[in-house]
Amino acid sequence: MKKFIFFCLISLSINPLFGGTFSVYEANYPGVKDYNVNIDEATLVVHPRGNFVEMNLYMTVSYDFDSWFFKNYNELEFLWQFSLPEEAIMHEFWLWSGDSIMSAQVLDKWTAELLFNDVSSPVRNPGLLTQSQPNRDGLVNYDLKLFPLKRNEKKRFKIQYLLPARPTVELMRVWLPTTQIISEKGQGIDSLKIIYYYDSNPAEPGIVGTEVISKKQSTAHSLWLMTIPLEYDQFVEMTLPSPIKNEFYFSTFEQNGEHFYHLATYPPEVPKSAQPRHILILIDYNRFNTSGLNGELLLSSLKETIQKALSDADSINIFVAYDNIIRGSDGWVGCTDASVDELFARVMKRNFSSYSSFQPLIIQAAEFINSRADSAEVLMFSNTDEISLTTDDKNQLADEIITMFKPGTKLHFIDLENKSGLRYNYSTGYYETQLQSFYAKTSYATAGNLYFLRYYSIRSLLNAFFYEKISHFENVEVQLRFQEGYAHSKHLLALNEGYYPLHFPVMEVGKFDGSLPIDVTILGKIRMKKVVRHFTITEADVTPGTSQIATSWYGDHIRSLLHYSYNPLTVNDIINLSIEQKILTPYSGFLIYNRDDLHGFCLDCKDESDLTPVLENESAMDSTAFEFTAFPNPFNSDVSISLKLPQGVDVSEMRLAVFNTLGQRVRQINLTKNNNQPRIVHWNGQNENGQMVTSGVYFAVLRGKEIKKTLKLLFVR
Repeated sequence: MKKFIFFCLISLSINPLFGGTFSVYEANYPGVKDYNVNIDEATLVVHPRGNFVEMNLYMTVSYDFDSWFFKNYNELEFLWQFSLPEEAIMHEFWLWSGDSIMSAQVLDKWTAELLFNDVSSPVRNPGLLTQSQPNRDGLVNYDLKLFPLKRNEKKRFKIQYLLPARPTVELMRVWLPTTQIISEKGQGIDSLKIIYYYDSNPAEPGIVGTEVISKKQSTAHSLWLMTIPLEYDQFVEMTLPSPIKNEFYFSTFEQNGEHFYHLATYPPEVPKSAQPRHILILIDYNRFNTSGLNGELLLSSLKETIQKALSDADSINIFVAYDNIIRGSDGWVGCTDASVDELFARVMKRNFSSYSSFQPLIIQAAEFINSRADSAEVLMFSNTDEISLTTDDKNQLADEIITMFKPGTKLHFIDLENKSGLRYNYSTGYYETQLQSFYAKTSYATAGNLYFLRYYSIRSLLNAFFYEKISHFENVEVQLRFQEGYAHSKHLLALNEGYYPLHFPVMEVGKFDGSLPIDVTILGKIRMKKVVRHFTITEADVTPGTSQIATSWYGDHIRSLLHYSYNPLTVNDIINLSIEQKILTPYSGFLIYNRDDLHGFCLDCKDESDLTPVLENESAMDSTAFEFTAFPNPFNSDVSISLKLPQGVDVSEMRLAVFNTLGQRVRQINLTKNNNQPRIVHWNGQNENGQMVTSGVYFAVLRGKEIKKTLKLLFVR
């Protein structure tokens, strides 16, 4: 007779790790928070940047809740806590002050926190953005703080970050920051406005995971304007056209005498000889039994891996235990991108329970598998701690589960429970997890596999199961041979390192010294066999890039340094690169100085979040193509001034000069014609006579026909 263990049902709430929370508190009592923060507006501006996608998230928040605890406080501190993948490169934080924008400066984290948290100071700095070390599953937590947030007064800010695009066979994908701007404890916001810029391909970007409420294209300004609804536990992806034209994509950018590049191309062609797989996935997730992972991250990571590792010859289905067991489909679903999107859309957007559904899932799985003629595999994700039987009872339950399935069914288990201590097994003579012997007997008897989140990251476990040896490259190498020179400091953008899909683009960011043409060789290794692909890149094949190419290289380089063992010299290198390149790290902070200190104040920073006038008058000049920025600012030896002009504006007609606060010209800076591409010039703090100027405020003024732009510079000796 079969034994079944019935579990009690407990309903509790917990804030998801992957999402965001918004709160306010009195600075002297940070432990007492009010989550009734209004999110008044959210706009996401998306720019494809070669192998990366640039996200510009504008938000407006306010607080008007009549809280008893805060009734005597009009100035509160605002906190937004959210998470992003460790591959995200955070490199801008802006705060609005009236009609102008304050741009954050980068300091070491300890100094930035000290300057912001000094509540005894008569004038506090208004903004701070910091991040944590990445956890084992590749998530980084961020804290964004503003002071003061006054009642009935709106605060507007912006963060900017780069994400490597996830390639598929023909498209690129990127997760949108929807969960980050929805809070379980607050009022939230019901829609997100998205502005998507395109370069040459005007195709409409796809939205996966939700509907599109409205959309409009502006061909004159090369953009799509869309609005999507926001719901709690909602994961939304955007699909973008691949930058690859014909065989490859190659883009370059020069910064401070260094040449950076993005390369995307296809690997060598190899037929997939593996047998088609039929996999039934079971998710039994108690949200209290796993540390460092939540159900939403599990589902999103699972979806990414399936779309990379499996092909349309493979079939899957998924059962997820919430309050009820939700089925993705009534039958097998082929692993095309569209089918997997539809399958996961049915099982996401729900809250995981606080109890286990291990045995109900097993019963439904057996019924499903036994009603099909195909041989199949069952992959069970579970973190149950509610099977507390003796060794003999566990063995008996394992035997009963095996007999429930028709012969030939493989049973695999991924044990997600990682909070309880190990137990000593007197039969084997070693310590093990509480259900290790039960899972082992059930899986090994059916030629299945057993994995433990306790010892590995979720990405590693998913890769190990879904990538068959013959269905992926174990190693991919990109060799670039310049006519004169060489490529170096290369980073292969592989989110599943060690598992490279056969037909997906290979993406790389790196540096080079030399001249074109370039002979490119792509080497792929499958078991002991190597396959090769060759092609040549000429000057005509190069796509002019932007400064984000350099930023993406430095961001990925910093990420590789963070994986080294702790060393003071390495930490010092990370801090120096963070300050130099304005990239946030766990050892640095983005601090917005008080306006009166003349730090970080930006008179001409662009604001792309409200394009209503642009859409109403599409003949207006594309002012968003105008870039006029300076870094570092403040500076003490040399400042780099970056200039990019809109189409149709000739740089030879422009004049750039530096003036002091009395309006006297200090230095004329020469501009040379460069086909309207981004141009970087330098000012070393010297006047026309070669003498060093005194510390203070200066203005870089750019003039031309119908154009005048001003940058405020702070020189500190």
